[in-house]
Parts: sequence; C-alpha cells; structure tokens
Amino acid sequence: MQYENVDSAEMAEIALSQAVDDHIEKSQEVIDRISELEGLILHWNQEDVRELKKYIQEMRVLLLNHFKVQIDNFINMRKIPGIHVPEEIKQMYKVISVDKKGVALYGVEMDKIAYYSKITDHYQKKKEEMVKAAQAAKDKLRK
Repeated sequence: MQYENVDSAEMAEIALSQAVDDHIEKSQEVIDRISELEGLILHWNQEDVRELKKYIQEMRVLLLNHFKVQIDNFINMRKIPGIHVPEEIKQMYKVISVDKKGVALYGVEMDKIAYYSKITDHYQKKKEEMVKAAQAAKDKLRK
C-alpha cells in the first residue's frame, strides 16, 4: 500500500481496522483456551487436585482480564467431579473438589489445598464448640 497518497483520516481508519482484527484474533484464542479449560475442569481425572487448581486459576484470570466475568458465573462448580462432600461442609469451607488421595481444593478464591480429613476435623471441632456455647447460654439463662 502506498501511504503517501493516503490522508490522515484513512490512516486512522486503517489503523483502527487492524487493531480490531488483532483484537478479534486474540479474543478467539482466549475463547478457545477458555473452552479447552472448561473441558479439562469438568472432566478432571481426580488424580491430583493441584492440576485442577491450575486449570481453575488460569480460567479465572482469562475470564476476568478479557471479559470481566467471574468464574463462578461461567462454570457450574457443582459439576466438577470429586468425592461426595456434605453440603454443610461444602458451603462452610467452599470446597470445590476432593481428589482420590483425599486432598481438597477449597476457599473463596479456589486456591487453598488441604487434606479433606483436616477440613472435616476442623468442622467437627467448630460444631462441638457451637454446641458447648449453646449449652452454656442455656445454662446461664436458667440461673
């Protein structure tokens, strides 16, 4: 293309057109990667929860940076495979999944890893403390 015969309005239009083309191409690459990650997450083999964490964190960044979308609004976390976790524990600790070795991915940011047994032990202690506190409150009211 010969630029000496092109005025500034045409140059701006050409530059804008190129920028839009580049953006669309990059967006398609991101969309393809998000789609791939969704498949990896929803068909995770349950071997190592660190692998699941890696996929979720990458998808979280792509969705936020490119589309301003929270991962929770994009993918149904309940459909991620893993061992059964009681609803009360799942809600309290935000458990995403537990692998075959008993290691859990949990937390609001979906970035914490611990043995599921530690989570259930903590839950039991909390529950016992609540029962004791409730009993102490009842005893205090009776006096």
